Amino acid sequence: MRLQPVHLVRWGIPLLLVVSGAIVVWGTDVEGVGEALIAAAVCVWLANAMVRFAFRDSQDRDRDERNREFFDEHGYWPDDPQNGTPS
Repeated sequence: MRLQPVHLVRWGIPLLLVVSGAIVVWGTDVEGVGEALIAAAVCVWLANAMVRFAFRDSQDRDRDERNREFFDEHGYWPDDPQNGTPS
């Protein structure tokens, strides 16, 4: 698997936020900043997950539409085990 820039957004930014938040929580007396950084990491990760699920759903719809067009043209589904032979 080749490392792509999207991996930086997907994994790098949340990891960086968690690590810096942990350093602030355990290394300083500043209240709330470390927790906010960790919460921001969770938000970035959740936003990324929602976008990925949205695109996956779109791909499923596109595949279903292609299958429907195939059915309209040929009269059977592309994954039909009988391959269009009349029953």
